[in-house]
Amino acid sequence: MPIIAAVFGALVAGLVYWIKYGNGMEHIDNAVRDWRGTRRRMASERQIRSAPLRSLRHPADAAGVLMEMVARLRGVPTPEQETVITAQMRGIVEAGDDLDARMVFVRHAAAQAPDTTLAIKVLAPILHDALSFAERDHFADMLRTVAEVHQGPTEAQERLIDEIVRAVAEDR
Repeated sequence: MPIIAAVFGALVAGLVYWIKYGNGMEHIDNAVRDWRGTRRRMASERQIRSAPLRSLRHPADAAGVLMEMVARLRGVPTPEQETVITAQMRGIVEAGDDLDARMVFVRHAAAQAPDTTLAIKVLAPILHDALSFAERDHFADMLRTVAEVHQGPTEAQERLIDEIVRAVAEDR
């Protein structure tokens, strides 16, 4: 036991000497400053990447982004998945709208989204306010249709769909 106390005492004495005479406080201040700067930079990058999501106002765009995110859980969306998403979007977009331009923006917003949790947090209120109960059920079916491409939904896709449906149904 005395050996442990001697080693511990030597470590504490060395630490005090380093802080007082070896510019240890400068090293600690630099490390803390770097840590805070990294946290701020990461928060700023997250804010910048979520800008396309926050700019969405139309419920069809929000639905498209969420369908694209369901497809992205399998990796890069395949042409078959894109075809299904476009067909689903064609059913909910007004006749005069340019669907191709809308799909480009939907894909960009889904690709830039930092994570699915933030996307759901931003887009669910838009859908909640705009959709009736029957339309919410239809939207859940649309998400499941996208997930069923390529041999059915994965567990991650099922969890995401359940999370989206729950968030859209909640009254905020």
